[in-house]
Amino acid sequence: MGKGIDPKNPAADIKREKSLIKTHAETTELLDGELDALRSFCTIKISKMRQQLRSKQADGGKSGKLQPGFTAKKRETSDLNCIVPDQLTNRIRLKNIRETVKQVTEAQLHEPSVCPDCQKKQAELAKIAFLRRKKMLMESALVQEKLEEHIYSRDVLTRIGEALESFPRPSEDPRNLWQRLKGQKM
Repeated sequence: MGKGIDPKNPAADIKREKSLIKTHAETTELLDGELDALRSFCTIKISKMRQQLRSKQADGGKSGKLQPGFTAKKRETSDLNCIVPDQLTNRIRLKNIRETVKQVTEAQLHEPSVCPDCQKKQAELAKIAFLRRKKMLMESALVQEKLEEHIYSRDVLTRIGEALESFPRPSEDPRNLWQRLKGQKM
């Protein structure tokens, strides 16, 4: 890698690239599909670098210098045009999935039946539900008692009897009756 790329002898460069890839593949133990993807990626990058070098040599080395008012956008766009091989992206996705599965399996699940805080909260909720049910039962019993009292003490015959208590009785003396009626008017 320390040697420069020789644009005059591309066959020697390709042989050197293949030997570098083999050495890299042997050390990282890449699979065949990954090795092919890596080779294609590297050859695309190298060919683009050669094109840039040729264009710089054709310009006489002036393209490396920035003139006032111009920006170096050409280099950024050439980097964006480079396509990452699908095999490499699939490999990264597979690693992410494996890591996610590993994290999920290592995560400890919360068991409320063992947790003292959860048991305490369940006890509080059970107590509140018990008190609410008892209160409803007591209120319904009180309402039922008042309803029965009202039915028995406030029926039609009882009301008629209460109204008739204020009427004069036939056994009363008529003089007393007239005095009582006159006393009520005054």
